[in-house]
Amino acid sequence: MVVGAFLPPVYLRVRANRRRRAFDDALPDVLQLISGALSAGLSLAQAVDTVVREGPEPIASEFKRVLVEARIGMPIEDAFDGVAARFQSKDFAWTVMAIRIQRQVGGNLAELLNTVAATMRERAYLRRQVRTLSAEGRFSAIILCAMPPLFALFMLFSNPDYLAPLVADIRGWALIATAAAMMTVGTVAMSRLVKVEL
Repeated sequence: MVVGAFLPPVYLRVRANRRRRAFDDALPDVLQLISGALSAGLSLAQAVDTVVREGPEPIASEFKRVLVEARIGMPIEDAFDGVAARFQSKDFAWTVMAIRIQRQVGGNLAELLNTVAATMRERAYLRRQVRTLSAEGRFSAIILCAMPPLFALFMLFSNPDYLAPLVADIRGWALIATAAAMMTVGTVAMSRLVKVEL
């Protein structure tokens, strides 16, 4: 029952995060593809259709849905907003905002998308640099958080009499609860220290 209650949401969250990362990683190349199609004289809808035929997943299938929604009367910017909301992609939400503004005030959309794609690539490069530089801190945090429960598990199997007073007395349970609370606070603090938002 425990596995059935907790495993499916965890599995779906992992798959969703993987799909979201694939979307964000492929987005600059897709914007470059749309920009090239626009420079060749195609409309925005035709450029999106080019992505559907030649682009990577999961963007190709999502843009196919955009085309279907556009054909039944939804403005293409609103359909793009739906994609940004489903993937929780701030980068694509900013791209849609730029497209919406450009279509209202005019300008070269192909050049705008090229600029946005270049900015996304620079941000991705900076994000990878930060992740590399913070790897030591993250690894230290994982080791520090894993050591107490692993050591307790080791002692439970190697010398159970040593841990018996901890679970046989109410004061032992109070100590366990205090240690768990301190571990939680420490884990949250370390995760915030090594997490850098870009």
